[in-house]
Amino acid sequence: MNPFLGLFESARAATFPAQQGPVARFIFGRDPQEAAYSAGVEGLFMFIFWISTFVFIGLMALSFYWAVKYRRRPGVAPPRSPSHNTALEITWTIIPSIVFISLFFVGFRVYAKQVIAPSDAVRLDLIGYRWGWNLYYPGGVTSTETLPPGTISASSVPVFMFPEDTPILLEMSSQDVIHSFWVPDFRSKMDLFPNRSTSFWFRTSKLQPGDMDNPDLGYPNKEHILYCAEYCGDQHSQMLGLIRVVPREVYENFLRNPWPEGISLVEKGKLLHSLRGCNACHSLDGSSGTGPTWLNWYGYEHRYTDGSTHLADADFTRESIYYPGRKIRSGYQNVMNSYLGQINEEEMRALIAFMRSISDQGGDPTAGFPDEEEETGGN
Repeated sequence: MNPFLGLFESARAATFPAQQGPVARFIFGRDPQEAAYSAGVEGLFMFIFWISTFVFIGLMALSFYWAVKYRRRPGVAPPRSPSHNTALEITWTIIPSIVFISLFFVGFRVYAKQVIAPSDAVRLDLIGYRWGWNLYYPGGVTSTETLPPGTISASSVPVFMFPEDTPILLEMSSQDVIHSFWVPDFRSKMDLFPNRSTSFWFRTSKLQPGDMDNPDLGYPNKEHILYCAEYCGDQHSQMLGLIRVVPREVYENFLRNPWPEGISLVEKGKLLHSLRGCNACHSLDGSSGTGPTWLNWYGYEHRYTDGSTHLADADFTRESIYYPGRKIRSGYQNVMNSYLGQINEEEMRALIAFMRSISDQGGDPTAGFPDEEEETGGN
């Protein structure tokens, strides 16, 4: 095997190691396994790291040796510096070229694995918005679980389930400004843009009986924190999510029945207030935020920037969520995004029921709605 191919094969093997070495584990933490190319990113980084370390130590050692050996001595004239050394110049040209060309091919392999998802990948839609994430599963199912405030963030954090040992392809876009999907365990990130689609894929690991990141669940699971890596506004630091890898049967059961058994319409609406990111702008205690509070919103008349007043009933509330720019509440800016196509009619009725429950003019929160049992799909 010639030197170039030998170095290339060594670099390729180092880029896709069977497991992390002690130095890589110290730098990166635990072996994530989830991102099929995370081992490649780590390996490429470590390949560059060790080459840089070798070159640095070699140069420093030679510099020290030469500084001592050729130091100026009394009575000894300094030697004349050579002006040319063909063998040396060829050596320090060819060896770095081999290293850099090897890095190119190895890096290209890693890049290709990042951008080309397997044909059998599960395709899901991920929407970023200020300041949260919405993930849409097959059949329009969305996340129905959040972590309570204070767990890993000051606000509630959505939990996204993925089946084990499965390639996942996320088709991503933004509702408003540029966001960036970043899971540190996956060793890579991808930007989300308004009016444009980007994609990101990863393969979840096969769970072992000892994988219990959340022992309260009672079944194997691995969890990874999702961040936004692009500054997107004053609550950028709260734009978090939790990716949870679960057994396939748990994932399939979630798709069949995403809501907790027996949840009421009002409880569902309160949960949606967090899941859909409404809590980022609309408080429940009467305090003012980016948008008006939901406390005592329903059943009252409110004034708008065009001078009109409108009663906040079910129809007007639905219009305000689907077409927020039509009527702007006095004292607030037109910054809310439309949720048309993101909140279905069942979820809309749950939100309205919750708004009615926290208003002293709301009356019976479920009045005028179908039976809760039928609406929530409870047994």
